[in-house]
Parts: sequence; structure tokens; C-alpha cells
Amino acid sequence: MAQNIQMRDLLERKINSARGKIGLYYENLATGEKFEILHGTDDDVFEAASVIKLWVMSAAFEQAENGLLDLDSKVFIREEDKMPVAGLPDYAAMKFEGVLNDDMFPESGVLNFLGPGPELTIRDLIILMILVSDNTAVNVLIDLLGQDTINSHIRSLGAEKTVLKRKLFDKRPETEGLENLFSLEEAASFLRMIYKGELVSEEASKEMCAILQNQQNTYKIPFFMRHTPIAHKTGEDLGIENDVGIVYAEEPYIMCFASNEADEAEAIRLCQDLAKILKDRGDMA
Repeated sequence: MAQNIQMRDLLERKINSARGKIGLYYENLATGEKFEILHGTDDDVFEAASVIKLWVMSAAFEQAENGLLDLDSKVFIREEDKMPVAGLPDYAAMKFEGVLNDDMFPESGVLNFLGPGPELTIRDLIILMILVSDNTAVNVLIDLLGQDTINSHIRSLGAEKTVLKRKLFDKRPETEGLENLFSLEEAASFLRMIYKGELVSEEASKEMCAILQNQQNTYKIPFFMRHTPIAHKTGEDLGIENDVGIVYAEEPYIMCFASNEADEAEAIRLCQDLAKILKDRGDMA
């Protein structure tokens, strides 16, 4: 018990020393121990950035489970689908011309850099959306599934705070000020369902878990755990650094980290440090 109090005190000190709105949710899947620490906010709702892709993925699997979608059917990627623009931008030239801004780079994903097309399966789009956080892939999937369908799916999982309000890189005037949101506790519930094989179905949960374990952005939660399986999804934008996942340690646990209005470099290091504290605590359990 004393060890748990000391660990939480250390976590709180680190979180409270950071700039911005910070949140940490922890749940030990072996013992049931759980807690949440918030700094700079009284609510556990944060701008999601690419973390919202978790629910787009599960909505696609639910549609497939209900016979409304074939994950192996193919979709042609149009040039106008590619986000933020099609092709290979010359950022140095754009800077020289005075047209470079913070939203232009670096873009996550690969599809917008490729030539005309390609034609990919829906399953391929899901994999690209998660593994390399491809924004073209998620926007194609949002168009395919429908925003209302995705939000209805989110509600069906018992989530009330998490919401998809717009596509990524949607700069239309009518979407100005709309941000995709997620709750730390609702993200943990999502991950817990995957862990238990209860998200959509046991087979779908296993496939989604495998996809998440092959996440290519490994510089946050996994930074000090290179040889530990971790099913997770990151999200980043200006002032936003998020990472939520299942850590398959000797005692598996869920860690959900979010930061908004943060110093990005500081938030990344904070996420790494918090994950290491939890890992070291697990090693001593």
C-alpha cells in the first residue's frame, strides 16, 4: 500500500509540474486497481487528434460484423481525398516563399505522397490509419462509414463524452472551432473491451489488438519498453500529445495519457517518464 501511495505521489508531482492541461488514467488489468490524475482541468475530456481513429476502426469492424461492410472490398483513393494536399511538398521552397505554416508539416501517413490512386482494401485503410496514423485513410473511412454512424457506434459502447465532430484537416468554415474529443476513462473502457475480447466480437477484438500492437509511433508510452507488447494509439497536433494503450507487462495495465495546450517536447518526455514509473512499479510487483 505504501508503495502505491509513493508511486501516485511521484506521478502527481511530475504531472503538476508540466505546462498545459494534462491527464493520466491507469488501470491494472490483473488487480483492478485504477486511478486518474488531472492537472489544469477538472474534466478528463481532451482534444483527441489521431486518438479518435480508435473509434473509426471499431465502427468499421462493427459494420463488417453486421454484414454491412466487406473489409476486403477495394476503394480507389482520389487525388482530392489526399490530406492535406496530394504530392510531395517542398517545405524549404514554401518557407522561402512565405507560405509555410505549422499545419503543413510533418504530415502523418503515406497515401498523400503516392501517385494516382492507389486502390486499397478497407482493411488496408484501417491498418494505415493506425500503424502510421494516415489522415487520408481516416478521412476516406469517415466518408465511407458516415460521421453519424461512427458517433452512434461510440454511444453504443457507453461513451458519452467522446465524439467525432469533423474529418481530420477539415478547414471548411462550418467546421471552424469543432474539435474531435475523447475521454480518458472512455478510452480506457474501449481498451478494456479489446483486452477482454468484448469489442464488437472476440475475433474483431483480436484483430484490432494486433493492429494496435504494430503501431509505428513508439516514442511515447513504449519509449522505455522496447521489448514489451503494447497495443496503443497516439495523437498529436499543435499543443497536443496523446497516447493510450494496453501494456502487456507481467501484470497487464491500461495507460491513457493526454495533454492539450502543452509544450509538446515537455509533454512527450512527461509521457515517457510516467510510463517508465508505471513499468518500474510493475517490475517490482
